[in-house]
Amino acid sequence: MLQKIYLFVVLLCLSLASFAQVDDNAQFDMDGEVDKVEYAKNLLTKAYKYFEENDNENAIKYSELAIKACEDVGMLNDISVMLLNLGELYRIEGNFTQALKYLYSSSESFKSLKNASGKGMALNLIGSIYRLQGDYSGALEHYFNALSLLEIAQDSIGMSSVLNNIGVLYFYQNNYPKALQYYMNSLNIGKKLGREYTVSISYMNIGEVYKKMGNYTEALDYFLKSLVLTKKYEGDDKEGDGVGVLYNEIGSIYIALGDYYLSESYLFKALAIFEKIGNHQRLAECKIYLGQLAFEHDSFSQAQSYFMQALNHAKTISAIDLCAESHKFLSEVYEKQGSIPMAFSHYKKYIAARDSIFNEDNMKRMVQAEMLYNFKKERHQTQIEQAKRDVIAYEKEKRQRLLRNFLLLVLGVALVGMLMVYIAYKNKQKANMKMASQQNLILEKNEELLQQQEEILAQRDEIEHKNRILEKSQRIIEANNDRIISSIEYAQTIQEAILPNPEQLGKLFPNHAVLFMPKDIVSGDFYWVSSVDNLLFAAVVDCTGHGVPGALMSVIGNTLLNQIVNEWRTYSPALALEIMHKQVRKVLKQDTTSNKGHITMDICLVAIDLKDNKATFAGACRPLFVVTNGRVQKIAGDPRSVGGFQREDRRYFTNHYIDISKPVTLYLTSDGYTDQMDDNFKKFGRRRFIELLHDIDGDTSEMQEQKLLNVLKQHQHGQDQIDDICVFGIKL
Repeated sequence: MLQKIYLFVVLLCLSLASFAQVDDNAQFDMDGEVDKVEYAKNLLTKAYKYFEENDNENAIKYSELAIKACEDVGMLNDISVMLLNLGELYRIEGNFTQALKYLYSSSESFKSLKNASGKGMALNLIGSIYRLQGDYSGALEHYFNALSLLEIAQDSIGMSSVLNNIGVLYFYQNNYPKALQYYMNSLNIGKKLGREYTVSISYMNIGEVYKKMGNYTEALDYFLKSLVLTKKYEGDDKEGDGVGVLYNEIGSIYIALGDYYLSESYLFKALAIFEKIGNHQRLAECKIYLGQLAFEHDSFSQAQSYFMQALNHAKTISAIDLCAESHKFLSEVYEKQGSIPMAFSHYKKYIAARDSIFNEDNMKRMVQAEMLYNFKKERHQTQIEQAKRDVIAYEKEKRQRLLRNFLLLVLGVALVGMLMVYIAYKNKQKANMKMASQQNLILEKNEELLQQQEEILAQRDEIEHKNRILEKSQRIIEANNDRIISSIEYAQTIQEAILPNPEQLGKLFPNHAVLFMPKDIVSGDFYWVSSVDNLLFAAVVDCTGHGVPGALMSVIGNTLLNQIVNEWRTYSPALALEIMHKQVRKVLKQDTTSNKGHITMDICLVAIDLKDNKATFAGACRPLFVVTNGRVQKIAGDPRSVGGFQREDRRYFTNHYIDISKPVTLYLTSDGYTDQMDDNFKKFGRRRFIELLHDIDGDTSEMQEQKLLNVLKQHQHGQDQIDDICVFGIKL
């Protein structure tokens, strides 16, 4: 990702200018109607445009045409850039042979132009191809050559990219201290340049090192920091896999920590992103983690399937390291299944692939490459120091000559000046008497002015002191605000992970609509689904408060629902609410203190039995809206919340039964939608909400979600959102 962004910046910087767009079908008269130079410039503009838009087919086409046109008019610099462009495009396409052909041509072209930065970028991309092919020593040699050139060119962005790539090489060689050293160097450059997107990539790489070293807490912290910045700059991710890679790595961390529910949630999110962009390398990595997760659950057949798919993806791009890892896990799966011959076969393939990466010759060549880079760097530094000493000696001799001539000139001027001073002294004596009286008057005025000046300076010092105090206070407030916002964004990532993922929702309820709008980044409202023993469960919960306090309550509510329904097998919604009431009071210690007596949860809970065509609803201060044949019916819940201060010994709830033998739509909501104010401080209201449900009946799920959002925005008329909003519709 860092290479792709850096390459695009280099392409723009090396281009001569921004040129006018031309029509694709325009015909150019090369004999004089349109100038050849303009023709070449137009083709260059097209090539840059398609490269930026990730249209690889047209980018390759126009880059090749631009090279021919630039050759006709001698635009050598642009030829070098287009060769580099083609090399990167073929690398993305997986055609490494063509990629190396163009990248080596680009390197030689930049060398002839004495463009160190351009040649360094070409060598960096060549090293990346060698790495993907498993030739780590060859990759490292090109990386260090690129680093030397970029240091000479003082190209900090390029240096950050190469340092990151060197760290990746050492990471794959299991030399984690070396990898961490280069990642940290890349991170420092990114921070110095203020490039948050580059910093996010360094955070991700450092997290991978800590994960391999077994420091999962530190690794998770770096992954989450990277995820916040990657989401912020998701539009700059040309390859489109940044968020997916982080979901993948966070999922692997939760496998190691034993939290398989969160692991599965993150891995499926990553898989959806990688399948969309068709990246074989990322798909192989994700499916290896999914295979490990299945292996931990003793689902050996499913694990075998994932590992075989990962192996096929790795073979497609000749990724030897991923092939080795796939063979290793397949060997373990076959061993568990009792298929010893297959286990032994895959283990031999794993050893062969591993040895091709970690053979002694490769390790020696890598060490030699780094030693050669350090030797060249020290020799270059010595030459620079000697040149500096020569310049200093020359300047010293030059200054001595100038000083001697200057002293002679000063002496001559001094003699003339002494004569002029003597004459002036005589004249001044005559004028002194006249000036004495005027001087006394001026001195008196000066004393008055000095006194006024001292008063003004004292006032200025007092103002400056107050300004410094205000500036210091402002910096403290800004720093605290940044830390608070960062923490809340971390909390948002965690809360998103506990909500049902799109795959789970689509599997349980194929026709559903969700409008989920937190008021302050994180939400006190949440929605929950589950499937237990042929029963489907759905709930919308409105916890006291919003923002961080509400989000903390939502985590407690989600955990209790999973425990009561999934673990304790409580299938009656009314009984589930009774149990949840007791558990909330127990968790918040509301039986022993009244300080937390106001903290409650309003819940709409539905259990659906598709076999008996029956749905059971129980509500705590929340109703259920049922739409059948265009008719909207509101079923009121019990007028009591879950948790909080109470007078009764036990709190009971009522089950309501709904016939679902005919098409029916159920809407579970919090009170945020109906309580939203407009610019006249008037609520949306339950009556208008029922009319809205009637209007959207029969629309698709996507249209329902859009209409719910549009009507709400029209009602707000620019007013701020006053509460968290959650509407969950299920069509049966």
